[in-house]
Amino acid sequence: MKFKLWALATACVLALGGCSSNKESENLKPLELVKFKSTVKVERVWSAKVGKGQDRRYTVFVPAVLDDAVFASDTEGNIFAFNVETGKRLWKHELDEPVSGAVGAGGGLVLVGTYEGEVVALDAKTGDLKWRSKASSEVLAPPQSDGSIAVASTIDARLFAYDAITGKPLWSHDHIAPVLTLRTTAAPVISGTQVLSAFDNGQMLAFSASDGSVSWEVRVAQPKGRHDLEKMVDIDGTPVVDSAFVYTTSYQGAVMAIARGTGRVLWKRDASSYVRPAVAHNAVYVATEDDRLVAYNASNGGTVWENAEMLRRDLSAPGVMGDYITAIDKKGYMHVVDRENGQFVARIKPSGDGFRSVPVSYKDGLILLSDDGVLSFYKAKPAK
Repeated sequence: MKFKLWALATACVLALGGCSSNKESENLKPLELVKFKSTVKVERVWSAKVGKGQDRRYTVFVPAVLDDAVFASDTEGNIFAFNVETGKRLWKHELDEPVSGAVGAGGGLVLVGTYEGEVVALDAKTGDLKWRSKASSEVLAPPQSDGSIAVASTIDARLFAYDAITGKPLWSHDHIAPVLTLRTTAAPVISGTQVLSAFDNGQMLAFSASDGSVSWEVRVAQPKGRHDLEKMVDIDGTPVVDSAFVYTTSYQGAVMAIARGTGRVLWKRDASSYVRPAVAHNAVYVATEDDRLVAYNASNGGTVWENAEMLRRDLSAPGVMGDYITAIDKKGYMHVVDRENGQFVARIKPSGDGFRSVPVSYKDGLILLSDDGVLSFYKAKPAK
């Protein structure tokens, strides 16, 4: 969903104040939902409470799955592990400070970032503290690890790498921070010997995991216009690696497929999106800024289908639930569409209030984390 910096909203008011009309207000209303016959039944397998959930500082917490466990955190520093099949709680760790970026899981670690600029690593099996290490500022995206290194992005456009065993700093990269950005930050991605990181100025860079040297960089979104507001671009959706390719979205930019090894752009389609794409079934699923749900062919970027029946409903990042694609709107409805044609097959209200988190696929199911801290697991099957 869309969570802009308050400074941006203020700038819009100053620049455009007083120029709206009743007709324009009508055009900004969410599109009325169409009625249809459900052909798919969506069932909740389990749900659990994750502390007090997220606060109103526009954090975007994401659950993470590692082996047979799913991990989640609230902003107060309560970090939980649950069995992903049953929802049984495995452990809880109470951190002594608020959390701003959560959670990442990999290489036997569960990682979170804090408002005070710390990266915290826990043992994924026990929840015991492994190490804490400093970064330069708020860590708004989940840190990541592969067991050899851990990486974290900060709000001041810096990327930090640590030894995954000890937490010792290994290298860092300083990037250019634009004047205006969206509040959220894309998480870095570790893929083989590379670390991929998207930055607020619309660039994506690939680094050597061993020493931080830059392998390649790609401009995903190009600033345009005369004023800072018009020129604002951003990449807030974490890139998705699928085999040898990287797929990314950007605000006022493009949906793009990039060769992971070389940085060569395979295809590019003009589109604006705040949220992470979903990749499955040889397709890239994108929720656009104006709330269209679009499927692109992952190989060539051709449009497979487009669903424009949820306009202005403030869609979440898309999710993949077996053969179905999902998006949750600001009213709490989870819309389920057929992956082949984008037509509605089901609509439910999942447990919890508010869904700015990114849904996480597990086997043929989908894990959701609500803003008020309800973690739930759903599956879908054809209705009888």
